[in-house]
Amino acid sequence: MAGLAVAGIVGLVLLYRMIDVQAIHDQAKRMNGFAVFVVMTLLPMVGFPVSVLHVAAGVRFGTGLGLALTTVSILIQLLASYALVKAAPGFFERKMAPWRKKLPEAAHTPLTQFTMLLPGAPYFVQNYILPLVGVPLGTYLLRGFPLHAVRSVVGVIFGHESADLTPAKMAWFGVYSVAIGLTCAWSFRRLRKKMKDQPAAEGDPKPAA
Repeated sequence: MAGLAVAGIVGLVLLYRMIDVQAIHDQAKRMNGFAVFVVMTLLPMVGFPVSVLHVAAGVRFGTGLGLALTTVSILIQLLASYALVKAAPGFFERKMAPWRKKLPEAAHTPLTQFTMLLPGAPYFVQNYILPLVGVPLGTYLLRGFPLHAVRSVVGVIFGHESADLTPAKMAWFGVYSVAIGLTCAWSFRRLRKKMKDQPAAEGDPKPAA
């Protein structure tokens, strides 16, 4: 993970030298803010990388407003995803079948945490699969929303600061990314071990069915 972070920083430095970042910021400021918000809310629900849109939010809106709007968009995405799954469970059952097999039998709270930390699981998969296996809306929001919000911070701040990147700022982004990644990996391993030691009680979801 540290190696990937270093490689990412090197790649950003090279990209930073190849493009006119300030021109991108200037162009972004001229874009319709409402349209940008709608796009950054809807695209992740169909599989577009959410991290890219968080960076775009930072470029267009800055850190403060960008974080606020990103937080609102995440809440909308969670609520909309939950509603869509409940409205068309058969469709999502077919689409999410490969991912559903990866989930263990567990109580709602640890299952939600497990899914949100599952390595390789795309953002939209995390949001759609939990309602599909019967996780209540309250647990879904209480456990999923904070994790998504924390992960969005680095993207938004990076987008805002990208017009004036310094070695110190790039180092901070690298350290933050590694810290978040290691924390998620540690939490996932700890949770997986705990779930193996505590089988699901009767009435809890059976994701692999």
